[in-house]
Amino acid sequence: MLGKVDNVLVRFSRIFGTGIHVPIYQYTALLFSFGIIHLASFYLTSVLAWVVLWLGFLGVLGVGRAWVANEKLRTKIARKLSDEDPDELPDLRVSALLSALQLFVIIPFLMKSSHEIFGLYLVPENATLLDWMLLGVDLLFRSILDWSEIYGVQMSSIELDSMGGRHLVMTFLLTIDFILIQGIVRIFEIRRTISEGVSAAVRDPEMAYRLGSRAVPSLLEMLGDQNVTGEDCKHVIEALAVLRERKACESIVERFENEDTHTTAVAAMVAIGFLPPLLDAISSTQSKTRIGALTAIRRLGDAEAIPTLTTAMRNSSDDEREKIVRAFAAIGLVAHPHLISALSDSSKNVQLAALQGLALDRSETLMVKLIAMAKHSDPDVRLAAVDAMQRFSDGRVVGPLAAALEDEDSRVSRQAKRSLDHLESVVARKGTSSDQ
Repeated sequence: MLGKVDNVLVRFSRIFGTGIHVPIYQYTALLFSFGIIHLASFYLTSVLAWVVLWLGFLGVLGVGRAWVANEKLRTKIARKLSDEDPDELPDLRVSALLSALQLFVIIPFLMKSSHEIFGLYLVPENATLLDWMLLGVDLLFRSILDWSEIYGVQMSSIELDSMGGRHLVMTFLLTIDFILIQGIVRIFEIRRTISEGVSAAVRDPEMAYRLGSRAVPSLLEMLGDQNVTGEDCKHVIEALAVLRERKACESIVERFENEDTHTTAVAAMVAIGFLPPLLDAISSTQSKTRIGALTAIRRLGDAEAIPTLTTAMRNSSDDEREKIVRAFAAIGLVAHPHLISALSDSSKNVQLAALQGLALDRSETLMVKLIAMAKHSDPDVRLAAVDAMQRFSDGRVVGPLAAALEDEDSRVSRQAKRSLDHLESVVARKGTSSDQ
């Protein structure tokens, strides 16, 4: 029976926005709903106001029960009793607090409307709305250790009279006590679940997923602790990557410098997929940080990195320029002009990396560049150039390929022969197709 009542309250709470995932919309819906109730209590008749205020009172209870149900489900997820995503659930902690605060208005208004209908209290003739509000404050003081009774503090001039009024006050006192106890117990339960889950995440990063975004503050604190090293640090990084937490990016990038965590940190940045911290890391004074950032950018293949990569290309070492070129290649067609420019680089490895990135490019600009590269002083570059020429069915490549047949490096001459044979077969197929 109680379970059914609880389910009804949880469903009823959806009127107050407990099913909305976006926090700001959730709070807006809740405050708007209670605002209508408060406004209605001013302008409706006592009977209608009494009904509306009781709906608001049930709404407070409903939001509280929805929060409890939400937290119980999160606990089940953390304990692997459910496979739902905790971040897909609405966070009702603030809504539960905001709804509980509505009792400061709802309880005094309910007692006022109840008195107007049933005559429950001893009310002075000059009593105002403020007296009813102070009566609500008196009830709150009585629920907190009843210190107002001990010290004889009474803020309102309104006093109890009928038994019905006393029953109503007792109902409100029990409600306040229930909400306070429920909140305190649930807060401690939340803290315990997060603490246990984060401790487990150091050994099993999947636990971070089961806690959701609530685990982030503790994980960030652990990541910022330089005493957390080795496998523990790797697992913390992996846990933040599972959560795709952008706030962790700067701390993760700092771990690029450490040999033990370098690979894990780079993989985490790729999983998070947030580019700005990586672009900033390219200008780091630490070589390992720059290399890690370039590796992550290459895996992301995001065109927004092109301006930063172009700037870095001017002042980087040969090894870093090669990684920049490979990042250009991963970006795709939009970065091909930068790859063609890299064919003029002073480093052979950079040139070869650029050619690899242009494997699908058949532009005339590239063809002209390859013809010039066929006369390069380095045989590896000449070999790559004559190999790439076979993609172009243009008579201008025949001369350089024919000249390469006499190259002093046997690898180049053999590749030139294969490229010419390939072009000849392509021309023959085209001729056969035309005849048909």
